[in-house]
Amino acid sequence: MIKEFNIDVPMSLAGVHLKTYQKWQKIYDKNPDADENFTKVKLLQTFCNLSIEDTYNIPLNNFDEVIKHISSLMESDTELIPTFTIKGSDGVNIDFGFIPDLDKMTFGEWIDLDNYINSWEHMHKAMAVLFRPVTLGLGKNYNIEKYEGSSKYSEVMKDMPLDVVLGAMVFFYTLGSKLAIATTSYSLVEMEKELELQSKLTSDQDGDGINRFILSLKVIQARSMRALL
Repeated sequence: MIKEFNIDVPMSLAGVHLKTYQKWQKIYDKNPDADENFTKVKLLQTFCNLSIEDTYNIPLNNFDEVIKHISSLMESDTELIPTFTIKGSDGVNIDFGFIPDLDKMTFGEWIDLDNYINSWEHMHKAMAVLFRPVTLGLGKNYNIEKYEGSSKYSEVMKDMPLDVVLGAMVFFYTLGSKLAIATTSYSLVEMEKELELQSKLTSDQDGDGINRFILSLKVIQARSMRALL
């Protein structure tokens, strides 16, 4: 199906860039009352890099199949992926690593991360705090560059894989209680309600599960905090 119609469909969250999801979230937020067809078309245009004309020329069966596949990606489990590689504009690969020890985070890092981590619009800036180029080491033991402000690598972070982003967010929020930097004000009861609502949305067949591809920061926080219990 994909070869026949030459559709570039992400097979996993690793194939979705952060900037792609940020674009989708922006479209979704600006069109809260959009009908199902509009949402489906925009979903395909965004994640498969299709024009409006190409989208309308896809056979219905294939159209629905791709929609369901993209929507189902949000059901994937996420865990911390400490390192990833991005190819720079000069063609050279750069290995980025997650902050090895969050307990040793500087005040400047904490301030920037706290300002950006709760907004998808600024998530690339938050990731530029949590991830920096590896300077020494391999595997689980490595060192990263000293923090010089989120602006140094924030644009680069827009190209990082979405599974790495989600894994870092869940890991950060899980440790939020210990570090006292998780800013959610939800009580445990409210967290459970949020999780129940998300569960209902993911099981809803209307719209072919499109709502499953709307990543709620509140739900991510709730799931992470729940893991501490």
